[in-house]
Amino acid sequence: MLKFVKSHPLMSVMLVAVALRLVAVLLSKGYMASDDHYETVMVASNWLCRGFYSDEGLLFWGDSSPAAINRFPLYTMFLHLIMRCYYWLGVETLDTMMYGVRLVHALLSLITVWAVYRIVALVSRSPGWAAIAGLIAAAHGLMPFLSVHCLIEMVGGHFLVAAFYLIYRYNDDENQKWLFWAGILTGLAWMIRLQIAAAALPIPFMLWWDNRQIKPAAYYCVGVLVMVLIAGVADYFVVGSFLRTMLNQLQTGHGQLYSTIPMLYIAVVFLFLIPPFSAVVLWMGFNKTLWREHRLIIVSIATFILIHSLAPNKQERFMLPIVPLLMAVSVLAVWYHFRARGFFSRHKYLFYSVVGVSLIVNMALLGVFTVNYGHKGLVEPMVIAQQMDPKPRVVPICTQTFQIYPFDYGGICPIRYHVVFKWSDLEGFVPRQDGSDLFFLYPKSENDLAWHLDSLSNRVGEIKRVFHVGPSVVDRVLHFLNPKYNPTHEVWGYRLIRDPISETETTPAHHM
Repeated sequence: MLKFVKSHPLMSVMLVAVALRLVAVLLSKGYMASDDHYETVMVASNWLCRGFYSDEGLLFWGDSSPAAINRFPLYTMFLHLIMRCYYWLGVETLDTMMYGVRLVHALLSLITVWAVYRIVALVSRSPGWAAIAGLIAAAHGLMPFLSVHCLIEMVGGHFLVAAFYLIYRYNDDENQKWLFWAGILTGLAWMIRLQIAAAALPIPFMLWWDNRQIKPAAYYCVGVLVMVLIAGVADYFVVGSFLRTMLNQLQTGHGQLYSTIPMLYIAVVFLFLIPPFSAVVLWMGFNKTLWREHRLIIVSIATFILIHSLAPNKQERFMLPIVPLLMAVSVLAVWYHFRARGFFSRHKYLFYSVVGVSLIVNMALLGVFTVNYGHKGLVEPMVIAQQMDPKPRVVPICTQTFQIYPFDYGGICPIRYHVVFKWSDLEGFVPRQDGSDLFFLYPKSENDLAWHLDSLSNRVGEIKRVFHVGPSVVDRVLHFLNPKYNPTHEVWGYRLIRDPISETETTPAHHM
């Protein structure tokens, strides 16, 4: 086994990455953030039922008019293609389709593992150091989880780090074709996540500075401009005007959603690299040789963090596109430190102790997140409802916490529903004749369940429990850290015991 690892370091790293991601494909269901589902998966699944085009003959995007769409639709169309393949095979349940979606994302994430390995291999000329970098990208505690979910920040980051690898190829052999293709990949990353432009912005200037000539920068810019032109023309045909989605993104989506700590992104980067290792790497990073030989990638990372720090809308996941770059630079910082016989190279026991602590933390994160079911209490009830016959009308009751519900998990053509934000929303509610109404109760805590049951039964009649879905470990931890913004999503499902009191069904106010 050890002989195989030594003779095939890249293959060994990739096998570790594949194994961990396959576990996440099977077990890490649900979604991480609202955009992870409602602006991507839900739109793509709606196209299966309603088609691509709106009444105006332009792209259909839920409640948004085509002219107001603020993200380039390439990634969402990519998701739809995966779902369409399932649909052609007769699969009509989103929960099943998502296994394929997660699998394809897992395969895409191997680009990052490969590129991080190759960057360090090119610089260090050492398969051992390259394998360390690849293993960090493959087995970081959050990477399998993040890699299989529909996060445009992650997917865009795969192509961004591949672009940087091609820039390193140019630095190695001075073949300018690599810069053109690096520009193409940067443009593709930008199509997926517009804000990746913040990392790309200094690249042509740094290429010009490092080479003392404009030609390398021009090759790179031509590649980027090809992709911008393709995006602009595509926008013209699907949303009605050239580069409309990009312009909409620049004009919207920058408002502050919630208060955050000062220097949020510095803290995110520091924590993502897992202290105390991150503290040691930061100290090792103050190395003149590292900055001189890798200023392009360092300036790109710094520019990305700076521009995002100046924007009012700050969210932790916005840093995900540069995570692979940080991993590569971190390993290079350690390599330069050891090559220069720095402090930790002379006190290896201390360095190994630091690494050991971070490895223990990493293993704990890996065990929890790789199998995490995000927003379990919102997704799983819809999956349960989808499996019932006859299909129920679902009635989520969220009088204490406001929620957005992934109704598409209840069926490709969304399941019938009636959302109760306040108890008066049940006035005039008439149970269905087949008794198939399924009530989802979301009390703030289990202590509030009893009066929820009393309030519901007093309005609709006697009820019985059908299921209970508790929060995942991560949902519970997030609630503990910030209960105001992170409900547990713990839910109890109930149905009527007796026959409905009326034979007439009316259309509910929140029905869709």
